[in-house]
Amino acid sequence: EYKSYLSNISNVPWHIRCLKRSSLMRKRWGSWDKRGGWVKRGRGTSGQHRGGGGGSRRSTPSSLITPALPPVEPSPYYGWSDYFPDDTYAPDSPTTLRLRTFTAFFEDLLPNNTVLYQQVSCRGSITLAVEDVAGHPTLHTGLPDFRDLLRDTPDLIIRSLSLAAYHVLTVAEGGGTQSIHALPLVMVRIASFTPVTSLRDLRANLYGKFVTVQGTVVRVSDSQPLVTHLHFTCSVCGQESAHPLRDGRYSVPGSSCCGLPLSPCPGGALTRTIDLQKVRLQEAVVSDEGAPDTAGRIPRTVEVEVTADLVGSCVPGDSVLVSGVVKVNQGGREGSRGGGSIRRDQCLFLLYIHANHVTSSTSSEEDALAITAADITEISAIGKRYAFGVLVNSLCPTIFGHTLVKAGLILSLVGGRDRGSGSNTANGNLHKRVDSHVLIVGDPGLGKSQLLQAVSNIAPRGVYVCGNSTTSAGLTVTLAKDGHDTVLEAGALVLSDRGCCCIDEFDKMTSQHNALLEAMEQQSISIAKAGMVCSLPARCSVIAAANPVSGHYNPRKSIAENVKLSGPLLSRFDLIFILLDRADASLDRYLSEHVLALHAEEGNDGGRVERDEAEGQLRSSTPPSDIPLEHRLQSCREVLDPRLMRKYIAHVRAAYRPVLGEDAKAVLKEFYLQLRAEDRSEETPVTTRQLESLIRLTESRAKIGQRTEATAGDALDVVEIFRYCMRDVKAVDDMVVKERKGAMGVAKAGKLLIAALNKHSERTATSLFSIPEIKEVMARSNIEVKSFDSLMMSLNDQGFLLKKGSNIFQLQTSHCL
Repeated sequence: EYKSYLSNISNVPWHIRCLKRSSLMRKRWGSWDKRGGWVKRGRGTSGQHRGGGGGSRRSTPSSLITPALPPVEPSPYYGWSDYFPDDTYAPDSPTTLRLRTFTAFFEDLLPNNTVLYQQVSCRGSITLAVEDVAGHPTLHTGLPDFRDLLRDTPDLIIRSLSLAAYHVLTVAEGGGTQSIHALPLVMVRIASFTPVTSLRDLRANLYGKFVTVQGTVVRVSDSQPLVTHLHFTCSVCGQESAHPLRDGRYSVPGSSCCGLPLSPCPGGALTRTIDLQKVRLQEAVVSDEGAPDTAGRIPRTVEVEVTADLVGSCVPGDSVLVSGVVKVNQGGREGSRGGGSIRRDQCLFLLYIHANHVTSSTSSEEDALAITAADITEISAIGKRYAFGVLVNSLCPTIFGHTLVKAGLILSLVGGRDRGSGSNTANGNLHKRVDSHVLIVGDPGLGKSQLLQAVSNIAPRGVYVCGNSTTSAGLTVTLAKDGHDTVLEAGALVLSDRGCCCIDEFDKMTSQHNALLEAMEQQSISIAKAGMVCSLPARCSVIAAANPVSGHYNPRKSIAENVKLSGPLLSRFDLIFILLDRADASLDRYLSEHVLALHAEEGNDGGRVERDEAEGQLRSSTPPSDIPLEHRLQSCREVLDPRLMRKYIAHVRAAYRPVLGEDAKAVLKEFYLQLRAEDRSEETPVTTRQLESLIRLTESRAKIGQRTEATAGDALDVVEIFRYCMRDVKAVDDMVVKERKGAMGVAKAGKLLIAALNKHSERTATSLFSIPEIKEVMARSNIEVKSFDSLMMSLNDQGFLLKKGSNIFQLQTSHCL
């Protein structure tokens, strides 16, 4: 055999010839004896060997004889080598015993279960709730400690479950009559695993454990192929094999049959890949208990790897529950998959989560806040009382007054009726936003920032940003490079999807106002950068607070001039509140008592001050409807816990979809027509957007009352709030328009006067005008200026009207010259 091999290796290097010769001799004769001869295999305790120069027989020591390996029993489970490539099948091993229990479980579960078959055919996975698995009679008796095993050894349990499901499905599809690769590999995904672990508690003691974490997706990478089995080829004989790569990390297999290293072939037929996506998860800014416990520190983040059918299951801004295995990566995430890592980082391990199941809780705010049956009972009890007054009174009770402003903020948090996302495209309907936007403009020191902080804390999903430290990318979305990957990083509007985004110092971010136009009306953010074109949802309410540019609000200027806002952006706000710091002896007295009581911590009512005895008598659970809304809201003294308030808002947002009743439609129609008839403003004209705002706010008012149909009382409450906003806005705009009409600018008045004098000159065939004639022409043309003498002096200096004598002017543009 060796001679025949030498006749064919004339071009083979000498060191490969030596290795091949040693391989053939070891295969033929066994091992090399220290005394200088080959010990032949299969001779028992004695055997023959060939020395260097003779053929004498020697007895072979028993330590040099290779013992015969026991025969390996083949596995009866289809796909064993795919799920357990490094383990040998043993009938009595703990893994096999668990496999028998799991196989019996799936044999009872899978037959006639079309839902699970559809999951396998569409996604290649089966999703099971942990309660359904642990509570099944088969596992309850055969594996009672399933939860503990899943938490402590998740990788082994999940692979055993997946192998059992794959085996049962393969047998059902024909078993041994077809190849075991006829079906794709099945992955079992475990949902609803409790308890939920906080990201701050994700430490080294949880390495290798199965956990569930909750957070907001702030970064998503592109989908990339991850090699799970790599094709290797022997460089001598060409034998092919597939080597599994655990967790996607490259490793070199053992020697080939010829004793030489194997050569990788990434494009080979035996190479298998799956999709991989990296997600960065950030902890919630406010805990479920409603306390801002993350204030003063950077929110924790963790990297999550999603594979196979989980790729694309979340986008930036989604609130998700991730169940998976805590794993570590050596030397950072960047250098872990391409080869070696940096020497100085060999002792550094970074935690990450290999996701097994991902649940997006953005669409269900009740699931995100874990609303229980006891909470539903308490929420229903609040709805039977005057819920609107209770919510308004519970919003930032430390701020005195501003009752109708708080009412508008509560209505914007609840939002209108959600008409569903599918109706916009399926039926060709236009997009109708359900969230209301609020703008608060006023003098400094009136509590605008405190109101925004309170709103962001009680909202189911609230983000608070400050305008003087926010960029356009920080508000919308950022496209960044992470090594060779392109990742999307969510901004404030995307992170507050299905919630509210509170923007303080709105007047300081003039360059970012254009980025809000699409988000406030279309409720989405489109991006087209670096070859990536996509659109992310931004379904949130924008609640902004702005200070006047000059420090104090100038009633002689419009809102757009006071805060430097464009008309398109200003028209997107449903409610605009103007807060003025006016001197009022009665109000100042109550305000001073309220502030002093807060600082002195007197009483248990948070420093509340009752204004008079008449208001104190209005404390019934349902105040009469003939009383003004502001007095009805002030009569309520009940304060809700912030945690319960968040759950109440989340429940009514998701559970109720009220429609407008005929009486409510009539009230809104009459009020809208009245606004259109009285509209004389050029800065904030009344359009159909105001009518849509009235509809959204009326639906919000019906949701707060837990009604499925909006009544006339709901519409009247919204009309009263709307009148309160329009009262100051229209008063200011009417004052500005009146002043502008009564006192026209010199430049504009000069152009109009020259045009009128030219027409008069053509009719009278003269170019000379006296001052009484000029004033008569101005009166007929409705030209009004503050100073007639200044106008004449300006036109004389510019050369249009030259003074020819006492009270006589000559028109230089006349055709009669």
